[in-house]
Amino acid sequence: MPYWWEGVDLPDPMGERPPPTVDMLVVGGGYTGLGAGLELARRGKSVAVLDSGGIARGASSRNGGMVHPGVKHDLATLLAEGRGRRRFDDTLAAYDGLGDLIAECGIDCDFAPTGHLELAHHRRQVDGLRRAAAAYAEVGQAASFLGRDELGAEIGSEAFFGGLAVEHSGAVHPAKLAAGLARAAAGAGASLHPGTSVLGIERRGAGHAVATTGGEVVAGEVIVATNGTTDSSLVPWLGRRVLGIGSFIIATEPIEPDVAAGISPKGRMFFDTKNFLHYWRLSPDGTRVLFGGRTSFSPTTLDAARDSLYAALVHVHPALAGVRVARAWGGQVALTVDRMPHIGRHEASGVLYAMGYCGTGVAASVHFGRSLGRWLCDDGELPSFSLDRWPPIPLPARLRGLLPVAGWWYRALDALGH
Repeated sequence: MPYWWEGVDLPDPMGERPPPTVDMLVVGGGYTGLGAGLELARRGKSVAVLDSGGIARGASSRNGGMVHPGVKHDLATLLAEGRGRRRFDDTLAAYDGLGDLIAECGIDCDFAPTGHLELAHHRRQVDGLRRAAAAYAEVGQAASFLGRDELGAEIGSEAFFGGLAVEHSGAVHPAKLAAGLARAAAGAGASLHPGTSVLGIERRGAGHAVATTGGEVVAGEVIVATNGTTDSSLVPWLGRRVLGIGSFIIATEPIEPDVAAGISPKGRMFFDTKNFLHYWRLSPDGTRVLFGGRTSFSPTTLDAARDSLYAALVHVHPALAGVRVARAWGGQVALTVDRMPHIGRHEASGVLYAMGYCGTGVAASVHFGRSLGRWLCDDGELPSFSLDRWPPIPLPARLRGLLPVAGWWYRALDALGH
């Protein structure tokens, strides 16, 4: 069980059958689906949110709880693109909007403006962090490059060659956030249906007929918000554009306060510059270290992932050698070829979609879902990511037997500092 689930009142994993007719049907009960359901219900639409694995029990309640503007690309690279500044502004609105929503709905989820530290795992990554610091200054965001000899005030580790401290970002308890969004959506009038799988989506007149394990539902609009668990058989076009990859996290047993303060003097969120990146933080109460990452592109076991992450944790923080791992868990993130999230409507099937967050979706996913809900009620525009051409995943990358080759390639790049 994920550490985050302890003491959190998540919705029951099974629920009632969905209604036979709704204005809007949402497939996926994570941050995106709940954000859409909340906005649609607030505007008087009948909306049902379905999730085969349980509402708020997927990646939305399993992630590292790191919240920040931006996308998978570094900011300098993003700003160099034609719509880069507009895209960054959309992610900035996502971060700020999440804080506003948490306050508005009274969601107690340990939201804190901790800032984050990106750490150069190789000497060749240092110049990229310098460029990123300049890019943050260009958009008026507080960030500073730190040389290797300046990192001691930020992190208790000698494993890195430099860092980028970004102030306008923060931390959240992901499961409390997911549970709070579920309560807010239900309170606004959305019906939530955990344990209900969607078996097929068919256009019928101006709407859709959706076959589910709870019976057929006729809906005016369908939103697919399944991210890393997208079923390629429902809307094959979507299935060819996201690649679900496992990401894992370990939580240590409680550690002494002085040890925790030495590891993270300012309570920052940490992540490194690897392709197979690691990300870590203190728990909200400051008693544990949570350390995560993508350990492999090929199928792996939870035990193997736990051992790999523990070895990486001790490499970064030798002071934690001998500290026991109390929890280990995993979830699915969605990768895209262009490493960008996408939102819009697939014209052939008529479904709407929002997904492909590439591991940076805590704020963006809520924002995308809410934006879809408002847009369907003629209130506002979709984020600029709706304007992008969405390239499919190349066929070799969709063949599970070839994924280890991609993993070896990225590990080689990490070793060379690229």
